[in-house]
Amino acid sequence: SSLLNALAGYERAIVTDIPGTTRDTVEESVLCGGVLLRLIDTAGIRETHDAIESIGIERTFQKLDQANIVLWMIDAVDAPQQIAQLSEKILPRCEGKQLILVFNKADLLADTTGLIPANLPENVQSIFISAKKKENINALQDLLIQAAHIPSLSQNDIIVTNIRHYEALTHALDSIHRVQEGLSSNLSGDFVSQDLRECI
Repeated sequence: SSLLNALAGYERAIVTDIPGTTRDTVEESVLCGGVLLRLIDTAGIRETHDAIESIGIERTFQKLDQANIVLWMIDAVDAPQQIAQLSEKILPRCEGKQLILVFNKADLLADTTGLIPANLPENVQSIFISAKKKENINALQDLLIQAAHIPSLSQNDIIVTNIRHYEALTHALDSIHRVQEGLSSNLSGDFVSQDLRECI
């Protein structure tokens, strides 16, 4: 959740020190280096007897199966234990996907040597960050763009035009929603005509 907030640039998700706070998925579109990515914050995977939390963890696995890029958030302070406990549950589901091991709270460690497991598959990359202090977030954004196989953008790249199209379509959709709200409220045509013009 703290990483989603750091990438989104505002407090999109609730962050606490209490394990199991995130029980359902939170989705947000985030612009990373000019590339629009759909981020899905999920419940952490751990052993639990809480029925509601178990449902959230099952949804985490569903989203993991659907994802193209997986960010496996690991507490750097407790990395070896977390990796040992969860590798068998996560790595097989990431075959054919881009997987990034994100070691969070790296600012609390004097030395990160030896934390990255040996013999990881070729599709796995890793990075050390502090989501709370927003350290190394730009480098993570670069990794996300590389994982999406999207080249760096320049002013003349065709994808810039696509982003402008996306923004125009989003604006048009907002106008349509305002027209629908106006019609459902029995507003006269004069009140909705401006929104219709914006949509066109």
